[in-house]
Amino acid sequence: MNTMRAITLATLTALAASPAFAFNLNDAVNAASSIQAGNQGTSTAPQAAGLLNSVGTQLKVTPEQAIGGTGAMLGLAKNKLSASDYSQLAKQVPGIDKVAGANAISGLGGLLGQSGADKGALDGALGNVKSTSDLNNAFGALGMDSSMVGQFAPVILQYLGQQGVGGTLLKSLGGIWGVGG
Repeated sequence: MNTMRAITLATLTALAASPAFAFNLNDAVNAASSIQAGNQGTSTAPQAAGLLNSVGTQLKVTPEQAIGGTGAMLGLAKNKLSASDYSQLAKQVPGIDKVAGANAISGLGGLLGQSGADKGALDGALGNVKSTSDLNNAFGALGMDSSMVGQFAPVILQYLGQQGVGGTLLKSLGGIWGVGG
């Protein structure tokens, strides 16, 4: 598994050094999912990877910022929504758990080259987003201003709506992220 991880990291590093957005978020998420699952052939569902690609493309942020920002927002949603609402969201957008929550964020942060003190700070900021303040701190750890939350939210909400997520749930998410509903 360490050899596979080294190969994956080398490949992603080479891709990240390529000209603007030659780095494919879908490939990064699938690679991270494989590493986290012990290379047992699991991958992120296309819907979750599509969400990350949509955020990265529309907002012109780095792959790390797209993954981390989306993950932090979904982590907050997971902590604030009722269990049944989050379960409904996860059913309608398969793979969303791979881009939300502490384990996914930590794995993706490591995969994208975070190391040492930076990795510790990033994991701490993204690991358990329970409030708007935590969300703003997470965005800051990713090198983004807290105002970016207001830019991520509509892109994520639009994408989730296109995946069939209902208006009531979208309104709840908008409220959680501070963009109305």
